[in-house]
Amino acid sequence: MHRFFVEATLLTPSLATILLPDKLAHQVRDVLRLVVGEQLILLDNSGDEILCAVTKTGRAGVEVQILERRTDKGEPSTRIVLCQGLLKTARFEWILEKGTELGVTTFAPTLCRRSMSGLEDAGPAKIQRWQRIVQEAAEQCGRARIPTLLPIRSFPQAIDAIPDSALALIPWEEERDLSLRTALADAVPNSQQAEPLTVVVFIGPEGGFAAEEIALARQRNVQVVTLGQRVMRAETAALVAVANVLYTLEMGS
Repeated sequence: MHRFFVEATLLTPSLATILLPDKLAHQVRDVLRLVVGEQLILLDNSGDEILCAVTKTGRAGVEVQILERRTDKGEPSTRIVLCQGLLKTARFEWILEKGTELGVTTFAPTLCRRSMSGLEDAGPAKIQRWQRIVQEAAEQCGRARIPTLLPIRSFPQAIDAIPDSALALIPWEEERDLSLRTALADAVPNSQQAEPLTVVVFIGPEGGFAAEEIALARQRNVQVVTLGQRVMRAETAALVAVANVLYTLEMGS
């Protein structure tokens, strides 16, 4: 069933029927060609999904009837903050899309020492494009909340922003002893806590993390882990780390 995020104010509880915004109406009427009686899901970023049925469609607009508001079950209980070292546009956008599909809660674009120059100059148009990619990926994969996209910040700022109760991990190709699997296995018993566990994952840019960044991470109790014997591209490492975190903590808890 087709899913669309809309402004929360559109879904006033007292309203039984609503008129869709023009852009969404065009998509429903002219692109998807939904007819009277067909259903769709509207999302207000609250974690709920609102089941609706088309009641009127025409050039004057598209009207839908609210049938049911229900709690969506597509959100993971583990909160993942992905501090991704800035990459070339196509690769970074790929991480936004696939990270959203996997279940990342927050994307934190991070300027690292080896990030290519100029990537930090993301204007309003690029930020809007990133937000649109995240929203469309959330709609496509069945999520009821749009992941948060934070402003670009430096690596030290990202380190300073780690919540006190979070598990913080930083995969590094030169680490040989502590595996991601071991670090997560130690965290599984703690994932039974009342509040959802927050896991902050740092992934480097194309050139990887500099030694001084790893040293800073260690000083702030970030666990430096290995993803295995092979050196992965940044975008591969990001998705491998996120997938393993969610599988271990969601399936193992």
